[in-house]
Amino acid sequence: MRLLPFLFLLLSFQLTAQLPGVFDSLQLIFSDTLYFDSGKADLDIMAQQTLASFPSYANASNRIYLTGHTDAIGPLEYNEDLAKRRAAEARDVLLEKGWPEEAMTIQTFGERTPVASNSTDQDRSRNRRVTVDLFQAVPYRQFSGRVNNPNDQQPIPNAKVRIHNRTLADTLFTDENGQFEVDLPLDSVVGIDVYAKGFFLDTKMIKVSPKTKQELSFELAPATEGEVATIKNLFYVGNEAILLPGSKPELPKILRFMQINTHLRVEIAGHVNYPNRPPVTEDTFEWNLSVRRAKMVYDYLLENDIPVEQLSYKGYGNHEMVYPKASTEVQQAANRRVEIRILGDLPENK
Repeated sequence: MRLLPFLFLLLSFQLTAQLPGVFDSLQLIFSDTLYFDSGKADLDIMAQQTLASFPSYANASNRIYLTGHTDAIGPLEYNEDLAKRRAAEARDVLLEKGWPEEAMTIQTFGERTPVASNSTDQDRSRNRRVTVDLFQAVPYRQFSGRVNNPNDQQPIPNAKVRIHNRTLADTLFTDENGQFEVDLPLDSVVGIDVYAKGFFLDTKMIKVSPKTKQELSFELAPATEGEVATIKNLFYVGNEAILLPGSKPELPKILRFMQINTHLRVEIAGHVNYPNRPPVTEDTFEWNLSVRRAKMVYDYLLENDIPVEQLSYKGYGNHEMVYPKASTEVQQAANRRVEIRILGDLPENK
């Protein structure tokens, strides 16, 4: 996504008839560039085709920003005027397409913000341009969060908080009181992953609505020797070491945990769902399946440059099922799991 100068002028505004803490933020949904001949403001065939394919006016909250530029040939004042005329030509076509004038803003930079040098004809042709950007107002809501150690309820400062969904990606850190603030888009599902050195990760999916509780709480258990944490949302196809499609995004979360906790030695522990039966032996299909599930995660981490000395893997068959008498699909899925087991610190960290 191109970062426009005016994008950082806080393209948001308070709405008067909404709940406190709800505001609109402008989000880029379409962008294109028109190019011009030297000294000309006329739209060529390609520019006309680009504008013809531009989205039609459909929402009063949409905004178009037209930004005009030139190369460095000619006087500065002339280039400022030329950039304005180029943007105005594009605006006039969009007016004919049905866009209201009040929905469009023209901003010009003349020759002041080139995207290439002006030393060759080819580079100068890239500078003679108008960018056309369509923004949509998206309602956001303010949230506050806190990250604690569940053992003593003490805050965890400098914890890394990753916010993500299909259109949003942001990272922030907790303050000295383990707190953070974030603005999230309404009517969306947002993932929030929290990490800190020396702690297991916590991850949540949040449906953001005006009724969603504005205070978010996360607990990171200490990742010390002998402690075990189940990897959330890591579910497998029955009788396979294959992740369900919805679980594939969980692997990068495990990777980030390892990248933050470079001092730890961990075991990746695999388990199977084989309820209402005695513990299986190591020569059985079920035991082998638990090993293969653990090795799948182990291999992924190695392939993404986690040092081998940090890792080991082991299968546990059905010896440690969460639900030894599982009868529902939810219980069976919980038995088909992989855990992170902390073996201790690497030798150089002891």
